[in-house]
Amino acid sequence: MISIERLSKAFDTARGTSHLALSDISLDVAGGEFVSILGPSGCGKSTLLYIVGGFVPPSSGAVRVQGAAVTGPGPDRGPVFQEFALFPWKTVLGNVMYGLLEQGAPKKIAEDRARALIEMVHLKGYENFYPKELSGGMKQRVAIARTLAYGPSILLMDEPFGALDAHTRTGMQHELLEIWERDRKTVLFVTHSVEEAVFLSDRVVVLTRSPGRIKEISRIDLPRPRRRAELLVDRRYQDYVVAIEKLMDDPAEVRA
Repeated sequence: MISIERLSKAFDTARGTSHLALSDISLDVAGGEFVSILGPSGCGKSTLLYIVGGFVPPSSGAVRVQGAAVTGPGPDRGPVFQEFALFPWKTVLGNVMYGLLEQGAPKKIAEDRARALIEMVHLKGYENFYPKELSGGMKQRVAIARTLAYGPSILLMDEPFGALDAHTRTGMQHELLEIWERDRKTVLFVTHSVEEAVFLSDRVVVLTRSPGRIKEISRIDLPRPRRRAELLVDRRYQDYVVAIEKLMDDPAEVRA
C-alpha cells in the first residue's frame, strides 16, 4: 500500500544552514496494516508522516501509494492530527459532512453518511453541538469521523491522542481499534508512547535521534481483538514494551 524508498529530508534554517531531519528511510506498509512510528522528539516522525501525506516534499527518495508516486495530498490519504482542526462555526454534523460536500456529494447522501459515522464514533445525539461545547475526546472523535467520511484507504495519524487525559486516551485507543477492525484501513500512526504503539500496532518502527533513521522494526505478535485489561497481565505485551523502551533509551546511540 505504501512504499517509502531511501527517503531523506533536509530543511533550511533561519541561520542559513541546512538541517537533516530524516536520512535514508525505507519502509513498506501492507494494505490493512497498522504501523506505529516511535522515536525521540525532533527525530522526524511527523515530517515522515507529512511527506507520505503529500504536504511536504522529500529532499531525496520517493514515496509511492499503490504504486503511484506521491506528489501532493490526495483523498486516498486521510490525516488526523493532535490539533483537532475543526471548524468552530460548524456543528458536529457540519464538520463531518464538509469533505463529502467538497467532493460534490449530494447533500442527502453526505448527511446520511455523516450521521452513520457520528453514530459509529459514539456521538449520536451531538449532531447539532459546536466544537466549543465538546470535550477533547469528543472533538477527536469528530475529527476521525470527518476524515473517514470521504473514504481514504490510508489514515495518517500524528499523535492524535497526545492532548487527551489518560482515561480518555485509553478509551480513544479502543475506539480506534474498533474502527480499524471493522474497516481494516492502512494506518500510519505517530506517537511518543511505547505502550500505545504496542497496544495498537502490527509493527512498531523505532527511529534514531535526529537525523531520523530506522533503528529497528518490531513485529507485535499479539492476538486481536485487543483489550488493554487483558494485555496488561500478558507477559508478551510487557516484554514488547520493555524491549522497545530499551531501544528508545539506548545510551550508546550516537547523538547527532
